[in-house]
Formats: sequence, C-alpha cells, structure tokens
Amino acid sequence: MWLHGWKYRATERAHRRYVAEMGRRRPVRVVFIAMSVAMWRYQHLYELLAADPRFDVHIVLSPSIDYAPEQRAHDEELMERYFAKRGIAVVPWTGDDHAVNIRADFDPDLLFYPQPYEHLLLPEHDCTSFYDRLICYYPYAFWTSTGKWSYDFHFHNLAWRLYYSTTMHLAEARKVATNHGRNVRVVGYPNADDFLLSDHTDVWKPQSAPCKRVVWAPHYSVTAEFGLPPRSNFLWMASLMLQLAEQYRDKLQLAFKPHPRLLTELYAHPEWGKSRADAYYKQWKTGVNTQLETGEFIDLFMTSDAMIHDSGSFAVEYHYSRRPVMFVSNDMEPIMRTQSDFGKKVYELHYIGGDEVAVRHFVDDVVIAGNDPLLDEREEFFNRYLLPPGGNSVAQNTLDDIVESLQLSEKS
Repeated sequence: MWLHGWKYRATERAHRRYVAEMGRRRPVRVVFIAMSVAMWRYQHLYELLAADPRFDVHIVLSPSIDYAPEQRAHDEELMERYFAKRGIAVVPWTGDDHAVNIRADFDPDLLFYPQPYEHLLLPEHDCTSFYDRLICYYPYAFWTSTGKWSYDFHFHNLAWRLYYSTTMHLAEARKVATNHGRNVRVVGYPNADDFLLSDHTDVWKPQSAPCKRVVWAPHYSVTAEFGLPPRSNFLWMASLMLQLAEQYRDKLQLAFKPHPRLLTELYAHPEWGKSRADAYYKQWKTGVNTQLETGEFIDLFMTSDAMIHDSGSFAVEYHYSRRPVMFVSNDMEPIMRTQSDFGKKVYELHYIGGDEVAVRHFVDDVVIAGNDPLLDEREEFFNRYLLPPGGNSVAQNTLDDIVESLQLSEKS
C-alpha cells in the first residue's frame, strides 16, 4: 500500500478547508506545469481558463531533472516555440540557478501536472511541495494497465482532482487506489479535443509521388528498469527501420517518433553514447523520405496511414486515427497480464509482431497492400470509448467540474 488511508482522509479534509477559504478571494490562481510538448495535454483547458475572469492563469516550463541537460534544453526550446506560435506568454526555466519559485511568485490555488510521479522536477516545482494546495491531473497517456503503478501512487491519492478518460478508468481507480478513486472525475481523454478536429495540418515532407506514411514510435526502456525486462525493441529495430525506408523509398515515408526519454537512455547506453545517438537522430531528420518528430504528434498521427510502436502511451491514442497499428512484442503474455479490461480491448485491435519478419509483413500486407481485417472492430471501439462524455469537449467538462467544485459564481 502506497499510502495509509488516514493520510488521504486528512488531505481531503484540508482540501475542503482550502476550498472554503478560497471563497474570500478571487481570481483563482492557476499554474500549469509544462515538462515537454509531447506531454502537454492542457492546451484547450488553458484557453478556457485564461479567457475566464474568475481565473489568473500561468504556465511554468519545467523539464524533468531526470533527463540529460541536452534533452532538457531541447524540450524547453520546443515548448518555447510551441507557446510562442500560439501567442502565449510562459515562465521559462533555463537551469537550476534560474528556476522560478512557484509558491513565492504565484502562490497558486490550483496546479495542473503532466505526470503523477514525485521528484521529477525541481523542488520548487515538484508536486511534493504542493499537496497542501489543489493539485489536478490529466493522464499524459490513455491508461491501459491496472495495478498500483497506474492508480495508487502518493500523487493519485493526494491530488485534489484526477480527470480520467472513461468510466472504466474510474472503476479501476475505485478497485485499486487507497482512496477508492474519490478524487476522480470522468471528463474524457484530453487529447480527444485535438484528435477530433475536422482539419489537421499535413506535417509530412513533400514527396515526388504519393507514399504510405508510417510512424515508428519506440519506447525508451532499452535497459531493464525497476527489475523488469526492457520493453523497447529499439536496439534491434534501429537499423531495420532505416533499411525499410531505403528499400521502399518510392512507396513509403517513415517518421521516427521516439519517447522523449529515449535520447537520454541512448546517451547512457554502453553501445550507443551521445555521438552515435545524435548521428542516428540526424539521419532520420535529413533523409528524403524520413523525418524526426520530437514534439507534437496529433497532426502526425492524423495524417498518417499506419503506426508501429511499443509505447503504451500511444496504444490508445493512435486509434483516434482509425488506421492500422502494430504493437511490437515477442511475448504479449506479461503485457496482457498487467492490463485492465479496457487495455485488453486496446491491444486486441493491434497487429502483433516481435521480429523482423512480422514487421515486414505488416508493412507489405497491411500498409501497402491494404489488407486490414481489424478495420470494423476499430471503428466500433472508436465510437464506444474514444468520444468524450456528454457531447462536450473534454476541456469544457473539466471547467464545469472546477466551477461546480469551487462553487464559483457566474462570470462577471
């Protein structure tokens, strides 16, 4: 058990007192923590809150201190470009000596975090410094696994609101979490608001003739972690995927969409290191029919034809495209054993393969030849599970809960 129930109940009482005291001051002070563009899920909610005079809203950039300095700098640069493109002022972070003190500078009432893990950020930014305030959370992925790792960290129990994607996720929280999911509200998956847009920007390199577009999204776990075997297939797939790009250069485009942490892991890997990893990433970036994608991915997904991955965070999200997807694994049993009922449905809609033969068959038969027997089942899954509840946007569902929970008066 991650947390004794008494500590949660004490925190819940403290939250009620804090909400009652907030009634004497307005506007509500809100801080969004942004770690990377790839994990930013709050754009539409930010826009709603920023336009509402009942809220004073700020975004603080805070790349993970677990990442290599080069990756932190890269993540911050991407975030600065992302928000500047949208005309949004952010509070930058350029290193330990320049870290903003969130409590002293903003004294926030609500804080929105991108991940439910402690000690990922500087102490002045970390969730462990703000359990006395009202912490809120959108899952950075459409959660498919079950167990304490998914639902029962300190964060899950001590946060004020966990905004989950479906009633199946709420049911898992009630079963697994120490607090029985009492702080969970179902609003839909946050990225649904972007996936369901009618228009998406074509982010693929122009080609001389039409090509099938395939995203390759490897996980970061190239070595054992937490006593578990590595999940990522990157090490044996690295050369294969570039070979496919060359072999099918007149039929195929490939986009390399690595987990944000993969570069850091490769820098530390004895057979890779910084020089080899940087050269590999550059090869993807400069190829005629290849590209490197380290930031936003929704337009990439929605303008693609297929995906190959071993990343749990994309297992559901790619189903918004309603296009074929392969999960790379030579043994699904350990993965399926950890899945919730929802997660099992997700992986049943994947083509599964764990070696070069399977990957090549997926590219040849499903992607290029168009033989896709899972198409109808994916359509049914999309309509049943991926559309937000109530006919509203996910951001609007979230705002409605905040306003009701804080008993805010109508806009003046």
